[in-house]
Amino acid sequence: MSKLLEPIELVLHHDVLCGWSLIADARLRHLKEEMGDALRIELRPFPIRLDERVPSRREIQAETSALRKVAKEKEGKGIVADLWRSNDPPRSSLPPLVALEAARIIGGEAAQERLLRALRRAAFHHGVNVTRDDVLLELAERCGIETARFATALRAQGTRRLVTDAQDEALFHGIDSVPSLVIGGEWLVAGVRSVDEYRDTIRRFGEQNGLFVPERMVH
Repeated sequence: MSKLLEPIELVLHHDVLCGWSLIADARLRHLKEEMGDALRIELRPFPIRLDERVPSRREIQAETSALRKVAKEKEGKGIVADLWRSNDPPRSSLPPLVALEAARIIGGEAAQERLLRALRRAAFHHGVNVTRDDVLLELAERCGIETARFATALRAQGTRRLVTDAQDEALFHGIDSVPSLVIGGEWLVAGVRSVDEYRDTIRRFGEQNGLFVPERMVH
């Protein structure tokens, strides 16, 4: 008989500027509500645009098209593509990921989660370029994060290395895109999947490893 010996670790490699990462995160959190302590979710940074440069017209078209598709998903309601159609499109996706690490350093996981929600809302619902330092500082302040300490952590090379080292480790393990989900440190699920597909894969992993996964709860 399976036992709940320990929670199944779900590591989602994500980028703040990736709309599909938002969808994957929302669906996994839905499963967390279903399965409770049987799951543990961790987000790890993986910047899809590491170097700072002006995006080409083709890249802007691709990003705009992607967000339009994301907006058609239930979890993407209210998302617009203005982020990439403005006169100030993102040049790198590294700064908001560094900001999330800075938030965690200053205020723990709760502060990091608040800032992540604020970054996504600003970028995807209001088309704000969340890669700019002034925007990051303003959003952090709105989230109740101590501004001076956050600014210091944001600019520290050590904070930046937390992001780049996480990406290097992911690349070493064969992860080269987002969203990518690693289940129990063993199974890799690349790309976004439906809630049912995530659920079935997690169940199969649990069964194979003798871990108890509770039945779906109906509310």
